[in-house]
Amino acid sequence: MALVLALLLVLALAGIGAVVLVSVGSDGATARNQAWTARAAAQAEAGLELAKAVLAAYVEEHGSFEAALPPVRPSIRAREGDPWGPALPPDEAACGDPGTPGCRDYEVFRDEPMAGGNARVYVGRVLRDVGGRPLLFDPRAPGAGWAPDLDGDGVPDVAGVTVWIRRPVVGDLDAGPPHDRAVLTAEARHPPPRTPEDPHGVSRLEMTLRLAPRPSGPEPGDHDYSDGLTNWVRRRLPGGDRGAPP
Repeated sequence: MALVLALLLVLALAGIGAVVLVSVGSDGATARNQAWTARAAAQAEAGLELAKAVLAAYVEEHGSFEAALPPVRPSIRAREGDPWGPALPPDEAACGDPGTPGCRDYEVFRDEPMAGGNARVYVGRVLRDVGGRPLLFDPRAPGAGWAPDLDGDGVPDVAGVTVWIRRPVVGDLDAGPPHDRAVLTAEARHPPPRTPEDPHGVSRLEMTLRLAPRPSGPEPGDHDYSDGLTNWVRRRLPGGDRGAPP
């Protein structure tokens, strides 16, 4: 009887130990996943900030976002279940086939019901800088993109990030001239996977931008630049400095 009781006690203790080990392993995996997701979110934020600097360079060179944006689609309607149908814009700068490794243009989309069909909304074309380099990370082709080294230390400061740009949908059409609006979508993966099967955290963030109207030139006094969406006042501050309230 004593032997049987001892064996039962050993089995019970072994079961408790196994449960403790599984719990500890699960907590470790959860903490790792949370850390990866937080890092991916921070990298996505960094990607959006870099994208704003890229768009500022386009504005400086061209005066608007037009050169960075995809072309205006003649129709945003698409049949349900038709992934690369007539709503895909004819874009000479795009890769053409989103399934090609290293190409992520128009790879992600959603269909929104509208009268008589669907409105196809893409995350857009991969953002390229004024030199044509795509801000791209593709786990199917990890070396295909551009990982910027902002501080020149030889280590990429923004890695594992793809940024798409698209035109906002206004009513049932893409926004056209004056090409002053854009939607940025940043997707970050941490740690940057070498293959699609490697475990990693993913974060996707979206930002809508509207180019503020510029003053025509320096004029004395206060000036109000308002267009319904942007509203700010330039004031003369004490001491002669000029600035805009936040």
